[in-house]
Amino acid sequence: MSLSIPEIRELVGRNCAVTWLDRLGKEHSKVLHIHDVSFVPLYGAYLVGDVEDVSLERVTSITPID
Repeated sequence: MSLSIPEIRELVGRNCAVTWLDRLGKEHSKVLHIHDVSFVPLYGAYLVGDVEDVSLERVTSITPID
């Protein structure tokens, strides 16, 4: 799944079910309240949530739930 920062910005302020792969390839899923999407130099784009911050490169799915 390849999403751009402008596409993800549409989800800011919403609750979303987010699934991503960790550095070992294990899949994780959580419901996050999306606070922001930002670009971190040397690391790339990050999804900033209330519980986790996730690299957009590792996200496999995002589904709005509200």
